[in-house]
Amino acid sequence: MAKKVYTPSEDLLDGLKQDVLYLLLTILAHREKQRLPNLGKMSREDLVLELALLESGTRDIIARLTALDDDGSGSRSFPNALAAMNREGLAARKAEELKAHVKAYRAAINDLKVNHRNSYISHVQEFAEVLPRVLDKPVRFEMAASLSVNVLDALMGRQVEYRFRVGSQEPELDLRARLSGP
Repeated sequence: MAKKVYTPSEDLLDGLKQDVLYLLLTILAHREKQRLPNLGKMSREDLVLELALLESGTRDIIARLTALDDDGSGSRSFPNALAAMNREGLAARKAEELKAHVKAYRAAINDLKVNHRNSYISHVQEFAEVLPRVLDKPVRFEMAASLSVNVLDALMGRQVEYRFRVGSQEPELDLRARLSGP
């Protein structure tokens, strides 16, 4: 029987940083598009298409948030990064502290998992509505997203920077700063 090969925690944490960076970039795009800045110039068809894209963005955000909680073998997630850190000899006191952070995230994400992802995205119920819910039933993912940033900070032992450069002529975006305001 082949020996199980485990991914080092450093590799998992580096990947998680990229996952959270893209999550924050998607949330920033969602926030900006949700303002409907061109509403006065839009046709009704344009509005419907914009709402469909916003709904798609919401689904992507929920999928990304719930993926960070996946404890399946081979998944890049908070529970698996913590397990890797424990295998590598994490001090017991620190392990308990980090376990509490991961557990809090798992509890916070559970509602999104059960009431949104499982019924509306990945395990669509027979009579589920497919209309965009962005305006009439928006999904509140902000707390879980904020908590994901805090959990990764705790796992990495420092405040992680989330910076993105659109192009060489544009200023770098500090996603943590941009999303911490209204």
